[in-house]
Amino acid sequence: MIVFYRIPGDSPNMRKVALMLNETALPHTIRQVERQDNGQLAEDFRRINPNATVPAITDQDTGVTLFESGAILHYLAEKTGQLLPTNIQTRAEAMKWLMFEVANVGPTMLEAYHYLLTDTGELPAAVLQRYKAKLAHFGTILDQQLAGRDFLCGEYSIADIALYPWTLIWEDMSDVNPTTYPHLHKWMSTISARPATQAALQTGV
Repeated sequence: MIVFYRIPGDSPNMRKVALMLNETALPHTIRQVERQDNGQLAEDFRRINPNATVPAITDQDTGVTLFESGAILHYLAEKTGQLLPTNIQTRAEAMKWLMFEVANVGPTMLEAYHYLLTDTGELPAAVLQRYKAKLAHFGTILDQQLAGRDFLCGEYSIADIALYPWTLIWEDMSDVNPTTYPHLHKWMSTISARPATQAALQTGV
């Protein structure tokens, strides 16, 4: 049994794990992490994740505890033998695009969210524009990769699951409509139509 630690509400990182659990049909339970009076996540949760962020999981079958969404996706793929290609070349492609999300898209989106949507006024307009330009550039990269293929490495994998939730808020972050990228937009529509995706987005789990 997988214990999925999350907080109320939704986020791309929590959506990744929800999508993966629905795609693999792994037995799991949800554990909501409470916030303390200072807004920090509960102190006892720090034994699960010293960085005090969600998502995190515990695998009661193996005793493994994980945080960081990319590591969680990879572990669950290995555990189930699903959504991670066995062919070495295709597997390498999937891992490459997973790392692209972990190292580039995710962090940039989170920074853009903080400065653009919270509207703190902390950064000059030129810096904010740089975030938008980077996200537009990432959209172009993904659109080029998806030309002539249904999924990032040819078959549906954890790379697609990692990147898809960010595309749902892409326009909010970059002022670029996803339809600007025809191959990326088609990929988004394909994933949105998957039953596991619909279940995860509707229930949050």
